[in-house]
Amino acid sequence: MAECDEISFPLLVTDCSAPGVRVGILAESGWLAYEKNEGETGAVLFQAIKQVLSTAHLSLKNIGSFAFCEGPGSTLGIRINAMALRTWTSLAETEKQVFAYRSLNAAAILINHTQPDVSVFCILSDLRKNSWNGSQVISGNPPSNIEVVSREAIDTWPMPRYFIQQRIHSPGLPPDSTRLEYDLEPIGNSQSFLDLLKLVEMPTVFQTTNTQFKKWVPTRHR
Repeated sequence: MAECDEISFPLLVTDCSAPGVRVGILAESGWLAYEKNEGETGAVLFQAIKQVLSTAHLSLKNIGSFAFCEGPGSTLGIRINAMALRTWTSLAETEKQVFAYRSLNAAAILINHTQPDVSVFCILSDLRKNSWNGSQVISGNPPSNIEVVSREAIDTWPMPRYFIQQRIHSPGLPPDSTRLEYDLEPIGNSQSFLDLLKLVEMPTVFQTTNTQFKKWVPTRHR
């Protein structure tokens, strides 16, 4: 049985991987409500959730299960999202499952949906200066594993190249790439999107690299 077959609807979908938030409530027939809001995640996430619940005439206790974007993307935004999910599931009167998906895989479905004639392409997103998160799609096959793409390696990646801005202060477009407006509304009710969802025990952040902090070593003032 596919993991998406275990989804209990209505499904609350929250995505904080890019600036702003994308929030919706999915029924088996499609979106009951959807919001794409700009602003700081900590403020607009909960406003958007309140709005979609109101539009769908539901409360949080009516939600059957949750889905969220685990990354790659805005680490702070995804952490806020994950913390909220851990709180809601721990306080729920009945067990509610959480499913995760990845932003570049969702973007591949968006491109397939909006540009069906494009069968070979790659998707890139912010990582750091002169390197990006990336995934390739070749002739309709599922997206490749998300990996780090260096400035030297990117010239070997296929065209067209689509770029998702996932930082407010982005270093800019990768070479020969086109900015993609990341949105879930066109794809949320597709089976391809539901097939991305993987059941997780604990909502966490997916990253292609581990953030390293320099250890502070105390010294005596002289």
